[in-house]
Amino acid sequence: MKANKVKGLLVIGCTCMLIGGCSNSATINNASDVLFTVGETTVTRGDEYDLVKNANGSTLTIELVRQAIMDEEIGRTEEIQKEAEEQYESNASSVDNYEESLKEAGYEDKDDYIEKVIIPTIQQEKLLDQYFTDAKEEITKTYKPTIAKILECDTREDAKNALSALQDGKDEATVWDTYSRESANFSNEEIVVSTLMEETLPTYVINTLYSQDEAGIVDEVMTDDESEDGPYYVAILVSKDYDENKEKIQENLTLRNSDQIDNDCLVYYMKKHNLEFHDQEIFDSIRSTNPEYIVNHPELAEEEGQ
Repeated sequence: MKANKVKGLLVIGCTCMLIGGCSNSATINNASDVLFTVGETTVTRGDEYDLVKNANGSTLTIELVRQAIMDEEIGRTEEIQKEAEEQYESNASSVDNYEESLKEAGYEDKDDYIEKVIIPTIQQEKLLDQYFTDAKEEITKTYKPTIAKILECDTREDAKNALSALQDGKDEATVWDTYSRESANFSNEEIVVSTLMEETLPTYVINTLYSQDEAGIVDEVMTDDESEDGPYYVAILVSKDYDENKEKIQENLTLRNSDQIDNDCLVYYMKKHNLEFHDQEIFDSIRSTNPEYIVNHPELAEEEGQ
């Protein structure tokens, strides 16, 4: 039912540009309507449609898809409308002639700006919150998030001594002060560890923490297999309970790569609603730039990743 509703919204919003299975070039009903004539040259609605589609069609299409998904998943409730009004008033209170400046920027008035900018922004924030609940399985599989403490040492011997000290119940702060390398990326604090840290933490450490079932000290000294000179790592798994740490995980992953997380979110709901593109040119354009959006052909994204 929801998928059908989204399809309807997208067909209306995109003037039959998408949804329904990839076939030939889509058209508009009033293509022959004349926009203007200059001398012997006449420009029609169809000309305008082709121009927009060829110049920026795939980008506009994806934005319409995004908006349709947000309208379906989040909606435009009275609560969201009220929040948008409050945001507008807060912005306007700190800027002179605020509405006039919006008109100069191309918006008709306050309501137009709220409708086109503030409400979609609120919807996107709420959709992201919902995504981190709905897509728990996908997020944990992709990013392997855990809460941990990481001790980074210069030598394997230091790491072994640090591990023994922790296992003997020595004070953690003292162990960190004693064995942590001077240029360490981590201190004696709980952090969210994930695959988005692969540039600063070996994949082996990330995977080991994620695969450990119980909270506690990881019973081995770890390092990067590709490095013979360290650093060496000792780790304490604090928690791998996703539900308990969802807010921390969301904040951290979004901070580390907001563009990737936003894209993951969009793809997740495209798959949920079985998005398909009807126009062949739009299909081909999106395939070349974002094959992951062709969700009914996942092999295209896999080929791009090879």
